[in-house]
Amino acid sequence: MSKAATLLFAHGGGFCKETWEPIMRRLKASSLLQTVNTQFVSFDFKYHGSNRDESVDAKIDLENPEGPRVYHPAADLTTWTSAEVLQQAQALKSKSDNTPLIGIGHSMGASAMWNTETQHPGTFDGLILFEPVYGNLNSSVVTNFLVSITLQRESVWPSRAEADEHLRGFKNFAAWDREALDAYMKGALVEDEKTGNTVLACSTPIEASLYCHKLLHLADEQLAQPHCKIFFHYGSRTKMFLPPVFKELADKWPNIYELEEPIANSSHAMVLEKPAESSQAILNNLQELEPFKEEIQPDVASCRL
Repeated sequence: MSKAATLLFAHGGGFCKETWEPIMRRLKASSLLQTVNTQFVSFDFKYHGSNRDESVDAKIDLENPEGPRVYHPAADLTTWTSAEVLQQAQALKSKSDNTPLIGIGHSMGASAMWNTETQHPGTFDGLILFEPVYGNLNSSVVTNFLVSITLQRESVWPSRAEADEHLRGFKNFAAWDREALDAYMKGALVEDEKTGNTVLACSTPIEASLYCHKLLHLADEQLAQPHCKIFFHYGSRTKMFLPPVFKELADKWPNIYELEEPIANSSHAMVLEKPAESSQAILNNLQELEPFKEEIQPDVASCRL
C-alpha cells in the first residue's frame, strides 16, 4: 500500500469531533480506501468537546426581546476557527509534506477550511464542504432565531443519564441518525468539576455567541485563490445555504468549485441526519482527488452499514 492520504475533519458550531465517527466508520469500510493508507484526523475547536473553555463569561443582551445578542470572544468566529484549522493542517504537513491533505468540514468547520485555503493557498489538496455558512442569509433574522432558540435550550442536568434521556427526546434531534446522536453525546456532554452536573461542553450562551458573528464573505480575488478542488454539499431542506450563490461560484471558477446535488430529506445538519448519504458523497468526491482518483468505484453498499 504505497499510496497515502490524510483526511482532516472539522465539525460545526456547538458540535464536537465525535460527530464525524459514523461517517469515518463508513469511509474506513469502503473499498475505495482499502488500497490507500489513509489517516483520519478530527479535532475539537476551542469551546467545544474536550476543549471546553468557560474562562470568560458570555454577556447576554436582552434589551431587544425580538433580537437577543450574546457577546463573547467566540463570536469572532472566522478569525479563530481559521487559525485553528491552519494550525492543524500545518502540524500534519510538517510530519509528511508529500502526503495529500484533504479537508472535510461542516458548517463552521467548512467555512474555516474554505477561508484557510483562500488565505493560504495550497494548504489543502482538496476540500469537501457541507454547507459552509456564507453569503447574504438575511443574517439579522437568522441570528435572532438561532440565538433565541439556543438560549432557551436546556444545558445542565443532575446526571448523564438524565442528559441522555433529555437529548434522545429532544425535538430538534428527532431527525438525527441514532448512531450520530450517540456520537454527539459522547463528546458534547461533560461533567462540570465544580458542580458535578452533566453539562453541554459548549454552553448555550457561548454557542449563541457563535451565531452573532459576521458571516464569511470573500471577494472575487480571494475566491480565485484556492489551489485545490472544492466540493459543496447541502441539504434539500436547508435554510442556511444559498445554492444559487454557490452555483455562480462553480460557473465562474469551474476548475475550483463544484456544487453537488442536494442530499435528500435533510437540513443544515445533514451529516448527522444522513451519515450514509453524506459518506457516499465524500467517497464520490474523493474519487476525483489524488491519490484516490485512479482507484475503483467504491461499493455503494459499503457506506450504508
